[in-house]
Amino acid sequence: MQKLNYFTVDVFTGERFQGAQIAVVPDAAGLSEQQMMKIAAEFNLWRSVFIVPSDKADKKIRVFNGKREFNFGGHPTLAAIYCLAKQNRLDLTDGDNQFSIEETHGLVKCKVKIENGEPVFNQFVVDANPEYDSFAPTEEELASFLNTDALKLLSPGFKPMLVATEIPYLIVPVDSLETLKQVRFSYDTWASSTAPATCANAILLFARADDSCQADFHCRMVGPVFGMHEDPPVGAAMPAFSGYLSQFTDTPQQFVVERGVYQARYSYLHIDIQSVSSDKITLSIGGQAVLSSQGSLFLD
Repeated sequence: MQKLNYFTVDVFTGERFQGAQIAVVPDAAGLSEQQMMKIAAEFNLWRSVFIVPSDKADKKIRVFNGKREFNFGGHPTLAAIYCLAKQNRLDLTDGDNQFSIEETHGLVKCKVKIENGEPVFNQFVVDANPEYDSFAPTEEELASFLNTDALKLLSPGFKPMLVATEIPYLIVPVDSLETLKQVRFSYDTWASSTAPATCANAILLFARADDSCQADFHCRMVGPVFGMHEDPPVGAAMPAFSGYLSQFTDTPQQFVVERGVYQARYSYLHIDIQSVSSDKITLSIGGQAVLSSQGSLFLD
């Protein structure tokens, strides 16, 4: 019987049992794709990460849920960075350390800050080629399938827009955090609107944060591919959201996104837009992480 150690990591948070939960198997060499998928199904978390050796980078990770493998994942990447540093699996010193991780879609530049031997901040770099389309459902249609008032979808300086990176996102500003909390997605109303014509099954809602919040924006993802009571991570949408912000004036180069208002399980994503042009955007995504559990898996 084979024994494998695993960890669960709460990412984009410095507080245990907040943020997003990611499972990490740090010694996954020798596991088949089928075994990885079965293990991910057993964890039943948003994503599970399997770390294996690489001849192209310092380490390689494979990212699964219980149904398929993913080419890339922001939350899994952050969990892997933290776990590699926490378990002393890389040659790191106090201060900023740079290294690379191989993922299915390519090499990812990573950085971790170490203080007194502990990882305190984790970052990775993402390149994207966003495409923008001003076509969007009317505010009345949006209000109908978000179950809110059309007037609450008015945010000065912003407008709904379709932005495609790896997948298309319909990005919709709302007027307040309270509206963000109250939105309830209606599949039937969405299906009868013009929204399906956008091919965007992920709808990213956002509101500006006030001065009392440690974030600049609140974000929440809804849509036909998510459960009614889900509050999915928004890391994969950050290149599209950053590109969206770049289409408007006074876009901050650095900002913090808070996610988790619907279930009161908060994540804080630190975004640094390094460069932006008409067809490419480069940004770093960073945050804290904390170890929440560890144990062993047994394989026949």
